[in-house]
Amino acid sequence: MKRRTISFSPTSNDIVGLIDPPTPAFKVLPPWYKAQPVTTNGEDLRIQDRGVVNVTVKKCMPVLDDLIAGYIVCLASDVQVVSDENQNQSFHWSLILPDTVEPLISSHSTAQVSHFPIPNGYSINPFKFTNYWKIKTPPGYSCLFKHPVWHGEVPFLSLSGIVDTDTHPVPVNFPFLIRSGWSGVIYAGTPIMQIVPFRREFWSSEVVADDSECSLGRKEYNKSSRKMMNRYKENWREVKQWK
Repeated sequence: MKRRTISFSPTSNDIVGLIDPPTPAFKVLPPWYKAQPVTTNGEDLRIQDRGVVNVTVKKCMPVLDDLIAGYIVCLASDVQVVSDENQNQSFHWSLILPDTVEPLISSHSTAQVSHFPIPNGYSINPFKFTNYWKIKTPPGYSCLFKHPVWHGEVPFLSLSGIVDTDTHPVPVNFPFLIRSGWSGVIYAGTPIMQIVPFRREFWSSEVVADDSECSLGRKEYNKSSRKMMNRYKENWREVKQWK
């Protein structure tokens, strides 16, 4: 399979060595995932009713493939969030930034999302993380930007989007919501965005009128259950690489 290259260029030479570029996601696996046992409750591996095996999310290849997909942008500095008596929030970071670059965090106008149903518990005021690295993909390739959902509880929610990074001429900043009234510190190294490149293609859909495809699939899956482990991994999963 041909390997494609995504490039990350600094918005200013002043941030090189100061702010890390996006990192392959497989290098930023969350601590909980590393600590997660393979079997439930630390038990020995065993087959339960109807062929179910007592394995945990640690053996789920779709979860792993989501975790390691693409590249992770991590917060460049400790950030203290201060909420006043009116629940207005301000951001203060410890990193001393050069005068030549944008601030680490800035605000969006609430009017930009006036009709968006803000999730419960989040402030109606949107903000954005500055991205100090311009992203360039090969012709015909775009990037999905999404919240790193498997990295655990954080007081912010990064908002997703798709950008045609093969043609877009400037860096992509990352809008986010903050939990309403939350005060505390978000620490440097916290994943704030996951970037997944993909090839643009035209798609159409169809609805099949009979269940033959599902029936064949079930027979194939049942055949794979002769082994208690790695059914999906050994029969259907394709290895993905992001370096």
